[in-house]
Amino acid sequence: MAPGSDAKKRLFRQTLKSARVGAAEAQYELGLMYANGVGVEPSIEQAVHWVAQAAQRGLAAAQYLLGTRYASGIGVPQSEHQAVVWLAKAAEQGHAKAQLRLAQLYARPHVAQAAELTRAAAEAGLATAQLALSQAYAEGTGVAQDADAALRWCQKAAEQGLAAAQHALADRYAQGDGVARDPALVLDWYRRAAAQDHVASYAAIARLGGEREQTAAASTRSRSAGQERRRAQTRWNAAAENGNADAKYHLGWMYAHGIGQEHDAAQAAYWLGQAAAQNHVQAQCALGALCEQARDPQALQWYEKAAAQGDADAQCALGRLYCEGTLGAPRPWDGLAWNLRAAQQGHAQAMLQLGLRLRADAEAASLQSLEAAAQRGLAQAQFLLAQHYERGQGVEKSLSKAFFWFEKAAQQALPEAMAALGVALHKGLGVAADFTRAWEWLHKAAALGDARAQWNVGAVYASGAPGVARDLKLAFVWCQRSAEQGFAAAQSNLGALYALADNPKQAALWWHKAAAQNDAEALYNLALVTAKGTGVDQDLGQSVALLLRAAHLGLAPAQARLGLLYANGDGVVQDPIEAHKWFAIAADNGDASARANAARCAGINSGPAVAEALRRSAAWKITRFS
Repeated sequence: MAPGSDAKKRLFRQTLKSARVGAAEAQYELGLMYANGVGVEPSIEQAVHWVAQAAQRGLAAAQYLLGTRYASGIGVPQSEHQAVVWLAKAAEQGHAKAQLRLAQLYARPHVAQAAELTRAAAEAGLATAQLALSQAYAEGTGVAQDADAALRWCQKAAEQGLAAAQHALADRYAQGDGVARDPALVLDWYRRAAAQDHVASYAAIARLGGEREQTAAASTRSRSAGQERRRAQTRWNAAAENGNADAKYHLGWMYAHGIGQEHDAAQAAYWLGQAAAQNHVQAQCALGALCEQARDPQALQWYEKAAAQGDADAQCALGRLYCEGTLGAPRPWDGLAWNLRAAQQGHAQAMLQLGLRLRADAEAASLQSLEAAAQRGLAQAQFLLAQHYERGQGVEKSLSKAFFWFEKAAQQALPEAMAALGVALHKGLGVAADFTRAWEWLHKAAALGDARAQWNVGAVYASGAPGVARDLKLAFVWCQRSAEQGFAAAQSNLGALYALADNPKQAALWWHKAAAQNDAEALYNLALVTAKGTGVDQDLGQSVALLLRAAHLGLAPAQARLGLLYANGDGVVQDPIEAHKWFAIAADNGDASARANAARCAGINSGPAVAEALRRSAAWKITRFS
């Protein structure tokens, strides 16, 4: 029937008659007719009026529709309270979509109630609710974390044909997440999602196709994946030309990432721009990212449009750009506001940014944001939270909690976390010492380029360990890799290795680099060779200055050596009181020879001289730690 056909007008008149006498179903249908212009001129006001009449008579479908209108502000003033009222009425009658929508409104302030509503909608068979419940079980949001339940609900949603669930299920089979890895099922579920034009699934098929092309045995499957991508491109091209915003976005995304065709930034910008102009929020965010890569300030405008529509990725990007002032003058308060909005939606990266930016002025809020991001699986946040527990910074010190979060981040292949985990296992910090596991994690982190891990690996080879033979060549290789990245302790060790290899100039060179970073061992070694003129010009004054720097950093051998210099007048004016002072400081720091020398000074010097030496020692400690 044509939009204005006589048949539609007759249907409208019949429905109007039934609606006027109070038939709720007819009132609801009449509201839809006014909304869609079926047999009558479209009128949002009349549509809302009749849907509200049906809702007041208890029709669940009308209550759900009215609730969504109040939530969006379409046809009625936006009111979250009214949205909750009407959605709750529909949800009480078992309306699955209302239960899910109500759960989404409850999600932030009432996670437990949200989870129960989501469960009710899922059990009623709503696929989107089943996927949401799967995610809740996977993250432990409002329910106890349960990997088996997460998998079960994801499977249910996927079997109902929900593309997002099919893609998520394929990911699980690909990663072995709670289920045995199965390449055949991976491809099968990705293909089912791709058949519904799910862009991420096409990207996954493209990736799998690329991997298969490396082996001749899988060439048939590779061709199949390529054919699927070409078919998708043809469909999306046609839909995009006809004005479909989703299709334009998909095309732009594929051009931007080189999926299904060659990477083409100009085509990506064109199609994303077309979709963004139609207020497509994902396109606006993607276009913002493209502009940001090109250092184009227009990125801010597109991010703002997407952020205003509630897109958390765009809000997070705006927060970062405004705080950093990357594409314009810094606007830190605006940046924090956008970070907060994204964080309130559960955006882990925004939580991390918020935590980092608040730590100087609001440590408690900073830690709260870091922990929220860590709980959502963000590796960098997990690593930073572990450091707080390791140092007792803003929280009660707990090496076991530090180890827990280091391990979480390390399992996501964050190199610095892998290195920290290796050190904790090696030294038994928060966990029983286990050199075998420590060595495994340190090697993995070192191979990924972490300077601290490379230094630790080099140190183990330099001294040897159970199951690891001493190997100075490998020690040299790993120390040099770390030192070249500027890691001071490795530079100091590398200087020592060059000294062992009888290459004093290279030793002094690396000690100079480490000393510039205030590495106490390097300062001490450099002081010794400077006093003798080994590999560097002899300079007693410079040697004493270097010793003083090392001593003030707390290195006991440097403190003890200063005592000897003042006792003998080597490079300094002889001063028995100053000598006694440094012997006393080194003795308190655990140096046995300095303890003996301090006792000798106490026996030789007069009472007032000893008292002065001890006064100076105490004053130095107060100055150093104040």
